[in-house]
Amino acid sequence: MASPLLSVVLCAVLAAEVQVGATVVRHEEGAETVATRVARTLERARQSLPPFVGAEVPEVRAVLSESVEAFSARTGLPRTAAAGVVEGEVVLPPARVVDRMEDLSALARHEVAHLALLSHAGPALPRWFVEGFATALVEAGPTASGPENCRALTAELLEVRPEVRERAYVRAAALARRLAREAGGMEALWKQLSAKPDTRTFWQLRLGEKTIREHACEPSPPKRQAIPSPAGRGSG
Repeated sequence: MASPLLSVVLCAVLAAEVQVGATVVRHEEGAETVATRVARTLERARQSLPPFVGAEVPEVRAVLSESVEAFSARTGLPRTAAAGVVEGEVVLPPARVVDRMEDLSALARHEVAHLALLSHAGPALPRWFVEGFATALVEAGPTASGPENCRALTAELLEVRPEVRERAYVRAAALARRLAREAGGMEALWKQLSAKPDTRTFWQLRLGEKTIREHACEPSPPKRQAIPSPAGRGSG
């Protein structure tokens, strides 16, 4: 637990902020230029949300972390991740890292879509769906032809290696588009999530003749029955 003095210091370090429209970005002293660029990009992303989604994000709050370590500690994501959402706030790496990002617009659209989904559907959805839906909501792309190994996909979304994570994001988005197709479109799937389902209810939501679990995830292999060891012999 941080000491009161440390908390005061951190608050002072991140006391500066910039605002563009309905977007506010907190930052360290000296990072105003990057913070302004981030605020403008997030505000454009907020305004570009589909009409059926936009009302869920009346404002955006974001913060540029003071260090990569602080970013990873707060988000629980790998140090190589680009951003995360914690308690309704977009958390980004330090300004020096964000300043080198090549496609800040795509990142902003993805994170604002996260804010919309969390506000609309609640926090109980599985990670692969949260990441996949946020991408599919704002980007066109391929649709999965069949179910995935959802457990492995979730693990790959948290991989330290960026190239593994990037492939996992593409697959998660394709899977979300498959669910949207079965639901009758992104807006139809969005409406089904309006009840803020808990995890169990989410898996049991029906899209046509199948549940989300049946559409999205490969069935788990049957558990092998243990063969009793001969009397007097233990297992190896």
